[in-house]
Amino acid sequence: MALSAAQICTLARQVAKCPGFTSQSGELLNSLLADLCQKYDLDLAQKTLNFNLTPAAAPIGNLNAQLASGPFILPADYLRTKIDDVLYFPNGLGNFPLRLTPIDMGEFDGLVQQAGFQNFPVFWVTDMSQSPPIAYVWPPASGAYPLMVRYASQMPDITTPETSATVPWFPNQEYLRKKLASSLMELSGDQRKETWEMDAENVLRGYLRMKDDSSNRAQRVKLDGRRFGRDWNKLPKSKILGY
Repeated sequence: MALSAAQICTLARQVAKCPGFTSQSGELLNSLLADLCQKYDLDLAQKTLNFNLTPAAAPIGNLNAQLASGPFILPADYLRTKIDDVLYFPNGLGNFPLRLTPIDMGEFDGLVQQAGFQNFPVFWVTDMSQSPPIAYVWPPASGAYPLMVRYASQMPDITTPETSATVPWFPNQEYLRKKLASSLMELSGDQRKETWEMDAENVLRGYLRMKDDSSNRAQRVKLDGRRFGRDWNKLPKSKILGY
């Protein structure tokens, strides 16, 4: 039977020999769960976003041109997305999905942006400095194409976990219990912290080796489609124009 957040906090306080650290144990459990989201791509923390690449013109950066590259508002819990996890469905192509390649803002800033320039998008870029985050596509979309993004999310905190009957979303409760106990030992100055920290990391490594549902499939290495292939258009302009 899965342990609730309150039970995990109680067990961790007992191990750390600090029964009075009730609220601290709850705060640290939420911090621990948030840290897992930020460090690891876990299927359990994935969500799906659907919207249309509506070609409603908006200014891009310092340009005067009104373009249909975005911005598109992303959910506040958006962290990142993997290659192959951004797809859109352009009209007129038999609803065949096309993938967008994630790129950095710096690369996006160097791409051609001018009024009237529209096509099927190729690239996906996110600006995480905004709150909530925003996304752009390039080239600017030439139609209101449906788009799907599968993304790693920042899971919500548990309300007062030290007394909550909620079962944490992360399934390996042995890791949560050991890691939380180690964090409480840091607060109390317990010299066992390092040992418990190592135990927790060993449990986590074992879980991550078999996490999600991909252990029964071969993994393959993919070359960057922007740099590898037979299309001469993928070469840097200096290789084509000679400057």
